[in-house]
Amino acid sequence: MLEAKGVIIEGDCKNVLDFCRKAMHRANWSDDTFMEQDLSFLAELNQVLLRHISREANRLADFCAKFGMFNNFNWTDVAMAPPEFLEVLQDDVG
Repeated sequence: MLEAKGVIIEGDCKNVLDFCRKAMHRANWSDDTFMEQDLSFLAELNQVLLRHISREANRLADFCAKFGMFNNFNWTDVAMAPPEFLEVLQDDVG
């Protein structure tokens, strides 16, 4: 296990966060699905915070998640980012 004592997981999908909450409280991991077995490390941490963040409040992360599904997200410089990324970033900064 990593030396981490806790983790903060933020997301805009309430269903996924609820799934993580439920998976953390499982008593027997051996009979669970592959996905829940992958979450078993959460039970070893001292503190796990699962926090719902609305998509509107986290527009840049939402853009990146959608962009990464269909495009190359391997930018070595911000200048390589698509113009839409920079527009959302500029809007978020204010």
